[in-house]
Amino acid sequence: MGVIPGCAGDLTAEWLSERLGARVDGFDLVDIGTGVGIFGEIVRVRLRGDSSLPASIIAKFPTSDPANRPVGDALGIYEREVRFFAEIAPTTPLRVPRAFAADLDPARGAYVLLLEDLGGMEMGDQVVGVTVPQAERIIDGLVTLHATWWERPELFALTWLPTSADPAYLETLPAMYAAGVEVLTANWSDIVGPAAVELARTVQPRFGDILQRTAHRPNTFLHTDSRLDNFFFDRGEPVFIDWQLAVRGRGPADVAYLIGTSMNVPDQRAHWERLLRRYWDGLVGAGITGYSWEDCRRAYLESLLYYTIGAMSLIATFDAGNERGEAMTRAYVVRMFTHAVESNALSVL
Repeated sequence: MGVIPGCAGDLTAEWLSERLGARVDGFDLVDIGTGVGIFGEIVRVRLRGDSSLPASIIAKFPTSDPANRPVGDALGIYEREVRFFAEIAPTTPLRVPRAFAADLDPARGAYVLLLEDLGGMEMGDQVVGVTVPQAERIIDGLVTLHATWWERPELFALTWLPTSADPAYLETLPAMYAAGVEVLTANWSDIVGPAAVELARTVQPRFGDILQRTAHRPNTFLHTDSRLDNFFFDRGEPVFIDWQLAVRGRGPADVAYLIGTSMNVPDQRAHWERLLRRYWDGLVGAGITGYSWEDCRRAYLESLLYYTIGAMSLIATFDAGNERGEAMTRAYVVRMFTHAVESNALSVL
């Protein structure tokens, strides 16, 4: 295998030919990640060459953004996603993109994925928001994923899969949260409301404890970034993309992140508890025992408090990229804080 390209500009026909197993005579690149991917450079590669080649593939690299790349490196997310596609994807019960290549060279900081192009499918749009039927299908998929990995010994053997209480998270996220509180207070209080600012100020000194709680058992394999931008739909069936933030943790976290970041507020109010009950019933139906509804609900509310860190990181640290990224940030922040307030998530502290 040749030298792994470090960015889209380093791709060559020779390297693509080797990894795709067919002759590539030439290719064109189209940027599709701006305003969608925070931690990655994502391009569509339109291929010319052997008739067996797909018309196009997706190439994904670490971001080159100087504000976002150090965070991605510190959290180990690039190696994590490559290893997911190399080790987990081939046997996962979920629909995920086919990986033509999943290569890494940690010494050089080079990571690359060549993935199936899903461009012909319906793409989720987090700004528009997830519909209730879409959320139901995604939650059913999460049940399948979580039940498959629930407390399995093989889960704990994945040394590259951290928990949310990993030292890298404990070193990075509390300071990020503190910085976000100041920005939220100064620039967002009129948008999210005083109750949200008060929630953030209450959570901030206890965020380290919340991190520890989210890693408590029982554990399973979490997607962790289950917002609508990370799903395509093939005739209604969700296809799960973007596994950079996968962790080992408590299953309701994925449900909390989906509803908290991607569901419009009126639908959150009307449906969140029913959707969580659908998730719990699904686990029970899949044979998971010893996990009560009360345990599930508490983990969900604790996860909402934890995932306000995503809003903090967006407003205090990351470059949104463009107008679409700014709209996504606003939707994320407003929905997450509103849901945490209205569900009374602080009751679990």
